[in-house]
Amino acid sequence: MRCYLLLLLFIGGSCGQDEAEPKITLDPDGEIPSVEGFGGNIDVVEDDDVLVLTRDNFLHAVNEKDIILVEFYAPWCGHCKQLAPEYAAAAKELKEDGIRLGKVDATKEQELAKEFLVSGYPTIKLFKNGQPVEDYSGARTSKALVDYMHMHADPNYVPPKSAVIVLTAANFSKTITSNDLILVEFYAPWCRHCKALEPEYEAAAHDLQANNIPLAKIDGTEEKEIADEYGVSGYPTMLVFRSGRKFDYKGKRDHSGIVEYMKEQAKLPSREVKTAVEAQNNFARKDANVIAYFSEKNDMFDEYIGAANELRGKLSFFHTFDEAAAEHLKLKVNTVTIHMPEIYHSKYEDKSSKYTKTTGTYKEIAAFISKKSIPLVGQRTRSNMEFKYTTQPLVVVYYDVNFSHQYVKDTQFIRNKILPVADKNRDIIFAIANEEEFEEEIKSLGLEDSGESVNVAAFVNNLKYPMEPEEDFSSDVLSEFIKKLKAGKLTPHLKSQSVPKRQDGPVRVVVAKSFEEEVMLTKKDVLIEFYAPWCGHCKNLEPVYKKLAKQLSTTNPDVVVAKMDATANDVHPLFKVEGFPTIYFVKANDKDNPIPFSGDRSLKKLKEFVAQETSSDDGEDKQRDEL
Repeated sequence: MRCYLLLLLFIGGSCGQDEAEPKITLDPDGEIPSVEGFGGNIDVVEDDDVLVLTRDNFLHAVNEKDIILVEFYAPWCGHCKQLAPEYAAAAKELKEDGIRLGKVDATKEQELAKEFLVSGYPTIKLFKNGQPVEDYSGARTSKALVDYMHMHADPNYVPPKSAVIVLTAANFSKTITSNDLILVEFYAPWCRHCKALEPEYEAAAHDLQANNIPLAKIDGTEEKEIADEYGVSGYPTMLVFRSGRKFDYKGKRDHSGIVEYMKEQAKLPSREVKTAVEAQNNFARKDANVIAYFSEKNDMFDEYIGAANELRGKLSFFHTFDEAAAEHLKLKVNTVTIHMPEIYHSKYEDKSSKYTKTTGTYKEIAAFISKKSIPLVGQRTRSNMEFKYTTQPLVVVYYDVNFSHQYVKDTQFIRNKILPVADKNRDIIFAIANEEEFEEEIKSLGLEDSGESVNVAAFVNNLKYPMEPEEDFSSDVLSEFIKKLKAGKLTPHLKSQSVPKRQDGPVRVVVAKSFEEEVMLTKKDVLIEFYAPWCGHCKNLEPVYKKLAKQLSTTNPDVVVAKMDATANDVHPLFKVEGFPTIYFVKANDKDNPIPFSGDRSLKKLKEFVAQETSSDDGEDKQRDEL
């Protein structure tokens, strides 16, 4: 009869109920026992020099290394897929130095991922002597990973010098004026978004050195005068400078996004054409084209290029030095011409506009181009609306807009009804828009069930005025709508939730229909949060905001703490909401100037903000009462 010996292994620390326990089994033939999970001949598979870790081999692999980096990933994760080649390249390079990288498929090893509090992918953790030390938050490039591991593996390791230029008041002006192109980040040491950007910015700066495109940073809290001079109101703010001229940065805020954007910025924004045919063959068919003629490169050419940089990506820019091409295109020397495409030609406006001022600045030229590139009745699209159609009053006519050859007559039939009305009301911007492209906007206007092929809305002072749908759209119908709009006889449409019948919690719930009464007309100060139900930051703020409301209800009952779902309700025109949560303080004696909150969203900072902004008279009376 064969006997079996059961050994119990006790290890320091506590184990969760669902954790796999390490086991020792005694071979029946008396061979040396094997250990599952610790030591022994545990096989660890490699994939592109990366150790493939599972529950069975994880502790073995991690415990035997002084230092190891482990990625928890999901096979379907896009960010993980982007990281994979960089991670493999780093693993190959580090392997030669005896430093290993590992990875865990967290969708298969869910309990292992839970054990290390993995809540997103990829999560990359540094282990030293078997213990998790920190999460890796650097750039996801092989170089950044290699530098990071060398730094932690060698106590005497000196990281390479930063590729980012540090600016102060002493060197700021000289640096931005002496570089043809430079990107500058204004940051604050306490800003978490700045901290998240830092490794991405550093990696981009390193990569762009090969292209001779410098990246710099300046502490906006230390150099406040410079930050104020360039209109910096939040952090991080990134600005592009060309020989001292400022341009907004409009790229992505990650390593590859910064590199891609700045490489594109290094290219000339205007295409040189040498013949009239070359120009005409490359002209956009559905948008204005800008072309300039110069006999040689001069100051005016530099200003034109500056204007093209200002409007880069918004219009097609061309220039020529060829006299014959200029003559054929009817261009005058040192003149900028805006050509309207044929689809926008009408008896009500010019087919082209010319900027002839030879001493104009790039800002003036850009402003002229921006204004003259908008047709009397052009097409508003998702891609051009922020450039062409932010000015109000704005009237938009929604229908099945399609300028392709087989549908252009139908499109022009409606547009031709708008043109005479637009001509008589040039103080209003008119545009047509494809109803499918603006389906959500039509819903927000309450017109989704109109049943008509043409719908109209006016936007004035950020308020929306839908036109009552008419079966037969005509110039007279549109003209009558404009008359009522100008006479103030129309009622704005508000997207709003229902007004709450009960207010049970300490935070008052406000909707668009009740906003005027609850916030703008009340004689109390109001702290108002604009939130989105899906926003993680809003959810984190909720218990803090409730606690603040409870405390203020006792210590300062003249301050109303309120919130509004900005995704389900139209936001009042005075309040600019570009992200969530956005918090404003509205003083009882100054309702027209809401004050934005920009500090740390802690109870302490919020209370300090309220105390600082509370209407002064009330605050003084309150202090006297307390005394």
